[in-house]
Amino acid sequence: MIGMQVKMTVRESVMKRKKKGKRPSPALLQELTVLESAAAARGIHVHYDRLEAAGLRLNGGLCELNGEYHLFIEKRKSAVDKIAILKNQLEKPLSNA
Repeated sequence: MIGMQVKMTVRESVMKRKKKGKRPSPALLQELTVLESAAAARGIHVHYDRLEAAGLRLNGGLCELNGEYHLFIEKRKSAVDKIAILKNQLEKPLSNA
């Protein structure tokens, strides 16, 4: 009986754990850091936030606030998606924000 209770407890605890996503490779993290630095050099502040309000998912993008540029990116996106968004934004001139 005791052995069964232990097995049930272990199984229940395994089921309650949150699934964690895969960690991005060091090469991807390095590329992301380089792109973030390039954005900062162009005067763009990069923000990673949960872009959700009142149950609605919001689109990220570049905004100009008080003369400063801010790029908002959904923090739950994969490193590959974040890199693509940053590369895409860095290819565009800032005047088209």
